Amino acid sequence: MSVNPNQSSDPLTAIQPDSPQGWIQLAETYYAQKFYEQAIAACQKAIAIEPNESLTYVTMGNIYQAQGQIPEAIRSYQQALQINPNLAQAHVNLGSMFYRQGQLELAINSYRQAVDLQPDLAAVHWNLAQVLKHLGQDEEAQLSEQRALVLNPELGGADLLFNQGNQLAFQGKIEEAIALWQKAVELRPDFAEAYGQMGMVLRHQGKYKEAIPLLQKALEIKPNLPLAHQHLCGIYRDSSNLAAARQAVDRYVECCREIDPIMAAIYSISTYQVSGLNHIAKDRFLKLESQLYSKLDRTTVVEIKSLYSNLLFSMPYLRDDLDKNIKLHHRITKKYIEKILKPKYQNISDAIPATFPHSPLRIGILSSHFNRHSVGWCSLDVLRELSNLPVKLYLYCTDRLQVDDRTPLFEAIANKFFIPKYYPNGLPTPEEIIQEITNDQIDIILDLDALSLPIHGDIFYQKPAPICISWLGFDALQISNQTYFLGDEFTHPKGTEKYYTEQLLKMPHSFMAVSGFNRVETDPIKFRQTHRISSDQIVYLCVASGRKFNFELAKAQVEILKQVPDSILIYKGLADQEVVISTYRQVCDQLGVGKHRIKFLPRFPKEEEHRQVYAIADVFLDSYPYNGGTHSLEALWFNVPVVTRKGEQFLSRMGYSFLQGLSIEEGIAESWKDYINWGVRFGQDRVLRTLVQEKLIQSKQSESLAALWNPQQFAQNLYDVLQQLIVQN
Repeated sequence: MSVNPNQSSDPLTAIQPDSPQGWIQLAETYYAQKFYEQAIAACQKAIAIEPNESLTYVTMGNIYQAQGQIPEAIRSYQQALQINPNLAQAHVNLGSMFYRQGQLELAINSYRQAVDLQPDLAAVHWNLAQVLKHLGQDEEAQLSEQRALVLNPELGGADLLFNQGNQLAFQGKIEEAIALWQKAVELRPDFAEAYGQMGMVLRHQGKYKEAIPLLQKALEIKPNLPLAHQHLCGIYRDSSNLAAARQAVDRYVECCREIDPIMAAIYSISTYQVSGLNHIAKDRFLKLESQLYSKLDRTTVVEIKSLYSNLLFSMPYLRDDLDKNIKLHHRITKKYIEKILKPKYQNISDAIPATFPHSPLRIGILSSHFNRHSVGWCSLDVLRELSNLPVKLYLYCTDRLQVDDRTPLFEAIANKFFIPKYYPNGLPTPEEIIQEITNDQIDIILDLDALSLPIHGDIFYQKPAPICISWLGFDALQISNQTYFLGDEFTHPKGTEKYYTEQLLKMPHSFMAVSGFNRVETDPIKFRQTHRISSDQIVYLCVASGRKFNFELAKAQVEILKQVPDSILIYKGLADQEVVISTYRQVCDQLGVGKHRIKFLPRFPKEEEHRQVYAIADVFLDSYPYNGGTHSLEALWFNVPVVTRKGEQFLSRMGYSFLQGLSIEEGIAESWKDYINWGVRFGQDRVLRTLVQEKLIQSKQSESLAALWNPQQFAQNLYDVLQQLIVQN
């Protein structure tokens, strides 16, 4: 028979008014029937009669917990422990409340006190293991798990299968791991973590269609499971379903803001950034940054890894401020070294091998982009020329390689082309790559990706070659003062040394060089006609991706259109097209410019097709605060004048470096006002455009070949720099 406090047979009538035990039993009865207000009132009656009964406070805490009133539950359990510090169950319940709040260190402390008082609490040992795992303390977690299984082997069931699956995944045995996780969910259909793990590894294998329903199932069961949110966001983002990615990340923030605020913020910043909503991403970045300086000492291993690999990657797209960026970079990197790298790599040798240097010189190239990728397009020519010198190239893939028709070109110049064999949880291990480099007795490592691939930070910290240099693909790792970063006097003017942990190397003319780009030939007149562009219209071109697109850029470009009446802008980039279109239309309305003057072209499957667009472009409008790299080079190669805004950071000075390397001053802007002025001048002044076009044509002539188009000269200069470093070492 259910209890109804409004009936005359209310159990209230059956107790002694001055009996605290009677009131506690009544509270338990109400609690069981979910009459929470009456249950709390009964507890308060018991406390009024006997204020020093600790179990009353435990019962009241349980009632608050059932209503989701976590702070009140915590207060009740703490009151119980003030009366009786040896009450194990109060410590257990308090630990569970701290866990729900995301206060993991406090949860661990409570669980440990509970098992110290009552060592046979198998479930508490198990809970303690799960929290320790969340903090990356895997060895201690394993010990707690083992104690739990000794006390209660039945705890092993689905959990044991889950953990065994995790171990197999770490060993790179993905199919076996998935088989165990599937068995785990058969035993426990509501095992959200197992669904999440399957979704994660399938994502790393590129099997998005199989991964999505598993991750969705995990979140259906457990809406506050961070791992499932993260990988679902990642799949939508990486597959360019950006509206779905934003919905997923918004749900992540909503469900996990209490237990996983830092990771949720990082994913939100990245997702909105890729979409082209950098004003939202920047606001969230600044909010997170303002909180980090006081929170860094309490961050988990997982959070520090993500701050280093994800937040620092996002930062230069959002802000061009060397002082502020480097301050945050150094603080995060310092913590990354303390929490991740030092415990992992305790034996680091600075000894120079007796075999150093070899003849020919052994140069190891680190990258995951030996294919159709910006890094691949911008590095192949130099590497090919380098291989013609007294050098042996060893190419090491540092992520799963997406092999395409460009990959054999890299293989052809390599003495060795190494692809990792093991992918724990779907990713390669730095240890395997480091061991391979060591076995090959490499003299010099040339890293093409820098901070864009955090695994390179592990490798450079371990320093498996006497000389380690980052170059080209991103800004520096900031890991070691025994390594180097390669730029030029334009990307890294005098005074920037103080911002780098690495030692700066400056190439004499330009920080990179290419021999040109191929494209599908097209008739410019017919191309214009196809897109309803008249022959006398000035065509501005912007190809900024979502990460590089922002409101200020769009506003400056539309301001140029306003001042050059017979002109249009073509936008063509990887972003959420609806977001970009909406942004341009908003700016057009503000400035009184017709929306029809902005045309949106689709992306092409191959770069050679994409490059046709330069045949109809009169002026290329570069992005800021992160300049275009490959796209700016393409525009210059196809003789299109470039307007670029020069900033403080390396990635804001690439366009400036390119133009300086071609002895071109026209188009270099110091501010948005300058940017607009140069855009207007190029649009209005045919003579100016022709002058720059002639300079670009002349820069490719053999008798006056610019350093930017001379990878042979660059390779020789780089070889000379390396020889100087060898002497110094």
